[in-house]
Amino acid sequence: MSQARGSSPRHQQHEQQQQSADRAFAMSDVVRQYRELVEEERSGSALVHDTVVIGGGAAGAGVLRDLASRGNASALLVDRGPFGGQTSSKTGKAIHPGIRYLRMAFHRMLLAAHLRRDPKIKQTTAQNLRGAWLDLQLVWYGTRERKILIETADDTVEEIPNIVFVLPDSPEKKWAVFFGISLYDLFTTLWAWCGLQARFSRVKLFRNGKALHRELPNLEAKDVLGGILYWDGKANNDKILVLKAIRDAYYRRSADHPIRALSHVEVVHHEWHAEQGAPGGGHFTVTLARRFDHDELPEQVTVKAHTLTNAAGPWVDQVRNRTEQPDGRQSVVYSRGTHLEATNRFIHEALTADPRLQVGLVPLNAERQHYLRPFQQHGLWYVQCTTTDRAHTDPDLVVPEEDEIEELLHSYNALVDDRWKIGRRDIFNVFCGIRPLASGDGGKIAVQDISRMFRITRREHGGGPVFDMVNVKLTEFRWAGREVGELIAKEVRRRTSRVLGRSSTRRLPFLNVPGEHRYTPGGAERPWGDREFVAEKVAHHVRHQMAGSYADYLLNTGAVRDAVVFDDEGRCDIDLAVLDLVLDEMASLLGWDTDRRRAEWEGFAEVYGRNMAWADLGEKVRGHKPAEPFSVPGAAAGAPE
Repeated sequence: MSQARGSSPRHQQHEQQQQSADRAFAMSDVVRQYRELVEEERSGSALVHDTVVIGGGAAGAGVLRDLASRGNASALLVDRGPFGGQTSSKTGKAIHPGIRYLRMAFHRMLLAAHLRRDPKIKQTTAQNLRGAWLDLQLVWYGTRERKILIETADDTVEEIPNIVFVLPDSPEKKWAVFFGISLYDLFTTLWAWCGLQARFSRVKLFRNGKALHRELPNLEAKDVLGGILYWDGKANNDKILVLKAIRDAYYRRSADHPIRALSHVEVVHHEWHAEQGAPGGGHFTVTLARRFDHDELPEQVTVKAHTLTNAAGPWVDQVRNRTEQPDGRQSVVYSRGTHLEATNRFIHEALTADPRLQVGLVPLNAERQHYLRPFQQHGLWYVQCTTTDRAHTDPDLVVPEEDEIEELLHSYNALVDDRWKIGRRDIFNVFCGIRPLASGDGGKIAVQDISRMFRITRREHGGGPVFDMVNVKLTEFRWAGREVGELIAKEVRRRTSRVLGRSSTRRLPFLNVPGEHRYTPGGAERPWGDREFVAEKVAHHVRHQMAGSYADYLLNTGAVRDAVVFDDEGRCDIDLAVLDLVLDEMASLLGWDTDRRRAEWEGFAEVYGRNMAWADLGEKVRGHKPAEPFSVPGAAAGAPE
């Protein structure tokens, strides 16, 4: 059966949209779902899920939503922390196929044909050809994925203009950059025609620095050789995009085909149990441990599944080895990216007044790629500066370094005139993220040598299939989720003769909740500085966006931007009273006692102070002590019932 019920998919979608008005997606849902698993285990009626997805980032969210869209699949997703709390919330927010991946493809082709030499890339002709082919696929299908997300993710994903700057030390000549981005834009046009939507090229060439200055009068770079304007995509909020995908899947559950999503729950062990005569010859038993506080629930619960999906991102190897027969293999290396966010009164007012200046700046540097993009959150304009591709070793220790901050400041300031330049005093947020890149040689390959195409590996553990997902970026999470969903569907059919429905995420809009547009960062309402709005936004995130941690809410959803103000000189500042307001609201809504409230603040201040060690505002937050509440709100439960 391809449908779980007799009604049409469109009718089902309408019913779900109507019902979603009465639904929430909060920590209380995790408590209830965990209790259901405990009761099922005790009664001996535990369902054998089609898969257990390990990791609640972009990769895991894509798989869960794909299975939910099929109508008759059951799946359980778990994450040891908040959903989207690691790599997926520490990105440059780009939804793009990647112009640098297209450049890497042509670069590898030239290396394979021995028309170019690059001592940094030490691979064979066959390896270079394969890498080129993978990167071309990534750009071609990534263009499709960008289009799908813009059309289905509502106002969470939108288009943004960008200008690539060709510099004297750029790795490619001006004509090669013009050709590459024109081809990049042609892919977009072809996918638009495939969807029966008229679209014509919006590429604009600038032959020299003077032409660029006429387009953007805030530029000063005198050594720029030329540039090209093109359009790409961006997520207004990367973590919220992941959360909305998981929430959308959760809302599409049914009693017969449950879709479960539990944050703060960790997989501590998994093992295959073979059974003679059982459907599929057996199942996985997966031991889960809760990481949220709740005295009445057991510390661990065991669930069953036909397959496992390892979407643990940088921790994919650690998760794979949580079994009685670990292989000890290293399948990934880490690429690190650093991001800073800065503003001041001049930048904010200039970007507000002139939409022409709301364009991303992409200098084509000799070493690492930099993206310098303007963003808006509820009326506040700021600039995010992003760098990529630094080798990294420890996924549990990711801290911004001073030279990275200087590199980003220099990259931005080299392009703009004196009025637009930023310094450490203008920075209000810094964060790092790491990306696991697939490595087939035990981690000995350099990050520059690895294709950015995601990899899905099927392996047998005991007698059961496990699917490892590596290097799934925001842009491709729906695509990768569908690929894994198809593999799971084949396994379920082979083992149980049950046929799962077809994936429908290609045209399936994300389900929203009432009033959600009001809290979209780039929404029409612009209540910057409105404290009543800040309190209402906190309540929305607690009820509908699984907000349960002060640090996670402020840093991973970017809510720290709500506390940005300007001092008398027009420089960037942090309003500590707004941070206190957010803390008070979360404590009241989640029932935190005085000790929990203090611990939540200290957790935020430690992470923020560490990340902002090389920016002036870090010290201000580190030295702040929120006032203790006059009364203790509610019980000290870690999650409301």
